[in-house]
Amino acid sequence: MDWSKFDLAMTDLRYLHGAPVFRVEPRMPVQAVLDNLDDGMTPEAVAEAYQIDLHLVMAVKQFAESQRLAHSV
Repeated sequence: MDWSKFDLAMTDLRYLHGAPVFRVEPRMPVQAVLDNLDDGMTPEAVAEAYQIDLHLVMAVKQFAESQRLAHSV
């Protein structure tokens, strides 16, 4: 997934060795949210498990779906 196009993410070597993280939660890797959604967790369960705002989880879900659709055409 190309997280550079996801406005809520950033990469910074000071956080998780430059892995894409949320701008508002720089210790939370964006890919971890997507991995858990892909494994079948509900957005609500992911938000609760990582103690992050549900809107961040939903944004990841929507972004990933849009990227997957764009690449399937």
